[in-house]
Amino acid sequence: MNLLLLRHAQAEKPDPLVYPDDDKRPLTDIGIKRQRKVAKAFYAMGVRPDRIITSPRVRARQTAEITAVALGCERVLVHSNALGVGYSPEAVLELLATSSPSEVVMLVGHAPDLGLLAGLFLGTTVGAAVRFRKGALLSVSFPSIPRPGEGTLEFFYRPDDLLVVV
Repeated sequence: MNLLLLRHAQAEKPDPLVYPDDDKRPLTDIGIKRQRKVAKAFYAMGVRPDRIITSPRVRARQTAEITAVALGCERVLVHSNALGVGYSPEAVLELLATSSPSEVVMLVGHAPDLGLLAGLFLGTTVGAAVRFRKGALLSVSFPSIPRPGEGTLEFFYRPDDLLVVV
């Protein structure tokens, strides 16, 4: 299996007066424009997930939708609390356990969750994390269904790395 981890693009700043429910905090206009460009770079790189699973939080959902459109994958986009409020490594492992070993799955979520998940899959020490910038994409391959410590890093791109592609 190939697993793609994508952190949401630039979102509005947390402000309890404007966004009393942080789950509803959207992307900024700059975040939207930048993610469209980054998603075009994904397309140019040949990124074609069989399934895109996103956190239900607005900023992640918007990032996933923009990316799905650019990749022509709108029909494979699903939401899961395992990447949002209900995040835990165990919940993500359970979510992925139903996947086919030949599948390419993109998970769209948040920091620090994705960084901790990447560390878990790559076999780093407990609690070690990969630092994800907004809009960063990491690819990890597995011989079968993802399990802790069994992943191989394929690539890790920051948005600035990708913007030179488009």
